[in-house]
Amino acid sequence: MRINRPLAFLVVLLFTAIVVIGAFGTSWNTVSELPQNQADQSNIEGIGMLIFTHYVAPFEVLSIVLLASLIGAIYLAKGEGNR
Repeated sequence: MRINRPLAFLVVLLFTAIVVIGAFGTSWNTVSELPQNQADQSNIEGIGMLIFTHYVAPFEVLSIVLLASLIGAIYLAKGEGNR
């Protein structure tokens, strides 16, 4: 398997730029912005409501990135053909 190094470098550079822009361009929520649930101090229900309403698009993008990394890890672990 040949790797096109300039293309790989461009993909890494693009990914790094997206991560840096996402990290510094995001207005992070504080804990006070989460919906409060006095009965459950872990507030899992409030976090779930926030993820699946306000942050559904970043959640879906993250799931695609994690799925792609999982498939890549399986491909790399499998190796190249019969050795």
